Amino acid sequence: MKLTWKPLITAITVIALVSGCGTKETNEVKQPNPSNNGTNQTETTQSNHTEQSKTAQPSSKNENSTSKNGAANAKENKQQEARPSEMQLSYMADGKEVKETASLKTSDNQGFSLYVLKGWELDAEEPHSDVLMQNNSLVRIRLLHAEGNGIDYAKLAEEQAQAVSSDAVRQDSANLPEPLKGAAWYTAHSENMTVHVIAASSPVPMLVTIQTPKDKEELAPALAMIETIRKTDSAKPDGEAADSNESTSSSN
Repeated sequence: MKLTWKPLITAITVIALVSGCGTKETNEVKQPNPSNNGTNQTETTQSNHTEQSKTAQPSSKNENSTSKNGAANAKENKQQEARPSEMQLSYMADGKEVKETASLKTSDNQGFSLYVLKGWELDAEEPHSDVLMQNNSLVRIRLLHAEGNGIDYAKLAEEQAQAVSSDAVRQDSANLPEPLKGAAWYTAHSENMTVHVIAASSPVPMLVTIQTPKDKEELAPALAMIETIRKTDSAKPDGEAADSNESTSSSN
């Protein structure tokens, strides 16, 4: 009996040892590596932070750009609002200096403001033209809109003056107020009227026609008002300005 059981016991022992080894190897293969997981998690977290940082950068730039634009617009609006409601203008008349108080007026038609002397009225004539009027004197103001240096001011003033008279004469712009020096200035005569045509790039690009009676020229006060012209952001769209003018004409 001893000889019979011994091989059987030996076989059972071998099987048990083999099974145990297989289980251990399986457990070792399946067991996760804590150090690798920690490294992967760290790398993943760092990658996520990097991507979030990259994504956030353009937003930061946009916010800075928006902030700068807002500051520039606020500064421009502040400058426009900073003009006092009244200003004392001075000009020469009969060899003497005259000082008068002028009121700030704004043209919603073309988007500019200027100081208007007592007795003068500012009104919109058409979508791209405003007029200052007093008795028989008229000052027509047209702002010019051209990119870069695309305006030939001398030619423009000459053509406008010669439309009044072929004998139009160019004047010395050194005799104009400081803000208008360098402008193209022509004078023409028509029956009982004297017409001055001024095409200037400063204080704003504009074409100005001053029409006054020969025996009572109002050039000096007109120039004093014109040199105070400054652009604003109050210009109406062309369609709205046209509708406004049509309504005014109908009411008149």
